Amino acid sequence: MWSKSARLLMVRVKVKRRMGFAFPVPIWVVDEFFEALADLAWVGEMALRRVPLPREEKARNHLRWVKAISPSGIVAGSHSIIKDLSKYKGLDVVDVEAGDVRVKISLK
Repeated sequence: MWSKSARLLMVRVKVKRRMGFAFPVPIWVVDEFFEALADLAWVGEMALRRVPLPREEKARNHLRWVKAISPSGIVAGSHSIIKDLSKYKGLDVVDVEAGDVRVKISLK
C-alpha cells in the first residue's frame, strides 16, 4: 500500500525534559476526513433550514448567524487549502511552542 511518493502529515509533540513522539498521518486520510466533514456540515445545514426561529431574541440572533454562514463552505475551503499545501513537500504547516510543549506539523 505504501509507496515512496506517499505524502504524510508528520505530527511531532515534544515536552521539555521528556521524550517526544511523532506520528505520521497520510494525506489521503486527511483528505477523506475533510470530505466526510463537509458532507456532514451540509446535512446539518439542510436540517437547520427546517428549524423555525425561536421567540427569544438572543436565541433568534444566534440561529440567524448560524444559518447565514455556510459551514460546509468553510470546511470545503479548508479542504482545498490542505490539498493545495500537500503539493509542497518539506513545508512546516504548524510550529508552535507553548510553555514546555512544542508541536510541529510538517508535510513529508
